[in-house]
Amino acid sequence: MKRMFFVFGLAAALAWGSETTLAQSAKNAVQVSNVTLVNNTTDLDWVTVLNTSIKTSEQKDLIIGGSFETGLYTQTLVRSKGGVSDTSFAEAKVEIRVLIDGGTAAERTAEPGIVVYDRRYQQLMATFGGYTKCTDSNSDGIITVDECALTAEELNLILDTMAAHHFNFVLGDLGSGLHTVQIQARVTTDKGAQLGSASALGSIGKGSLTVEEVRLVKGIDLTR
Repeated sequence: MKRMFFVFGLAAALAWGSETTLAQSAKNAVQVSNVTLVNNTTDLDWVTVLNTSIKTSEQKDLIIGGSFETGLYTQTLVRSKGGVSDTSFAEAKVEIRVLIDGGTAAERTAEPGIVVYDRRYQQLMATFGGYTKCTDSNSDGIITVDECALTAEELNLILDTMAAHHFNFVLGDLGSGLHTVQIQARVTTDKGAQLGSASALGSIGKGSLTVEEVRLVKGIDLTR
């Protein structure tokens, strides 16, 4: 279950008896989720994970904060014998962006655009001699060279992590009116293996979205 909170400025608190004034005076908006937003997945295109709205009475600037638990799972297994090397790799990445008035003609992306919240590239390489496995196939009690084979040795590495991350996005010169704020996530993975195997997953746990209406210095360059 997602819980939504709205935080209003002092002017709104003083005008509590007027619903219209309350909406126009809103300076901040917040949405919080206490559940897993994106379950373990290999690939996921842009999807809205949290959203809220804010009403501006005049041209303003916005600072949007996005905080999320991001999880990565990577697994690489290599298999080698006879001195032949084997390599496996796995990569997982979680990206976040913020859209204002998404899906409309006025859609804008908050600066600095797409932000990588979590990424891992894992590569495992090994060169093993292998081990000899013999079986008395004719049950005569004597094991010969023909009854022995070189079997590959294996090495498997698994990493499963989750941590909280935060980033502030900025949008300048937002006109007056009611605006929607969407924070979107994307998960991308890649993997490769020769003789072994590999897998990668990404996920997003709990999260919060905060929107603050501010007035930045006129003519300031938001990006560099």
